[in-house]
Amino acid sequence: MNRSAAEVGGHPAAVAVARMSDALKDFSGTPLWSASDTKLTELLAELSALEARLAAARLAAVAEAHGRDIAKRSGAASTAAWLRQTLRLTPAAAKQQTALAVALDRELEITRRALEEGALGVAHARVIAGAVEELPCDVGPGVRESAEARLTEWAGQFDAAQLAKLGKRILQVVDPDAADADEARRLAEEEKRARLRRELTFTDDGRGTVWIRGRAPVEEAAVIRRAIDVLAKPRPSDAGLPDSRSPGARALDALHEVCRRSLAAGRLPTQRGEVPQLVVTIGLGKLRDQVSAGALDTGERLSPAVVRRIACDAQIIPAVLGSDSVPLDLGRAARLFTPAQRRALTIRDQGCAFPGCDRHPHWCEAHHLTHWVDGGRSDLDNGVLLCGHHHRVIHRGDWQVRIASDGLPEFIPPRLIDPQRRPLRNHMRIHEPTSA
Repeated sequence: MNRSAAEVGGHPAAVAVARMSDALKDFSGTPLWSASDTKLTELLAELSALEARLAAARLAAVAEAHGRDIAKRSGAASTAAWLRQTLRLTPAAAKQQTALAVALDRELEITRRALEEGALGVAHARVIAGAVEELPCDVGPGVRESAEARLTEWAGQFDAAQLAKLGKRILQVVDPDAADADEARRLAEEEKRARLRRELTFTDDGRGTVWIRGRAPVEEAAVIRRAIDVLAKPRPSDAGLPDSRSPGARALDALHEVCRRSLAAGRLPTQRGEVPQLVVTIGLGKLRDQVSAGALDTGERLSPAVVRRIACDAQIIPAVLGSDSVPLDLGRAARLFTPAQRRALTIRDQGCAFPGCDRHPHWCEAHHLTHWVDGGRSDLDNGVLLCGHHHRVIHRGDWQVRIASDGLPEFIPPRLIDPQRRPLRNHMRIHEPTSA
């Protein structure tokens, strides 16, 4: 039987139940089609407020049951478990209702009153409870109350999702000094944990590629990004076509280039008395004939074409073996261009010498026109600067490069590009005229 608010006790929960009951009794059977837009809007607002009041009553009852420890007397493990059994709630719903009921009963008086008055809903109340709970435990007196009051005020202007975003910054509003100190402390803790979690792993997938996975603290990730961003920009192809590489491919190429430059510069700390280098092992005859794979000192295998190409590069040392597997050349001294020769090549070529390329000298490798394994010497008239991409192009054999009579490199294109194979030069480089 329905009872009016006057017929029940003065407890807010009982009053809310009675008002809801009376409102539903009045509403029952009323045809909505006859209601005006204004009346329908008012009805929705009233039902929403009554729903909030009923929720307040329900949560007050849950808080009372929790205070009495009914769950223990009923054999349940907790109030949430008791609610789940009694009202057939899901575990998540029972846990949420219990937590909110306890919070409203113990400290969130402003929020509880607003819910009882229908000024905000359960979703808003849950957001406020969470935001207040997240405040540092050592905030000054009255800060929690100020935060709760401000969030309750905002609940009348914003939905629960918007209020949650505001709740994350509420301390900045009610106590800026405490917010700054808390942020500094929180960031310091996060950075400490980040240092412990940082990692970089290399996993060979057995299909010619290596998975590189890593996690870095914010500041270290920023350094890496800054180092590779400028090198990871899209670059058009030699034919002027857009860069076909994905952003991930460009980033990997840039990281590789940064590491290649670091190795080439020879400024890394020594390891067992030597600057870190890679070693590729292959038989001399097999390297000359390009008929066999080579092995990195890390165990991975490389194709003959790749071994022959990187054999030009100073930071990857080919360990060439004779027929009796005795090392013939460990890539020292005479095989490589000396720093002075490298500087001379930089002065002459001013960067990648391939026609149309604008890569800076730091991007470039010193290439032997006649490969050292074929008897080529590390002399200026047998060397040319090429960026990594055009170094690979030359080693594919379609293009040829030679030093012209004036001492500058020129490139012979394949017949597919020019049937007459007329020599080309990089006219983007400006060379000083030679004196007579």
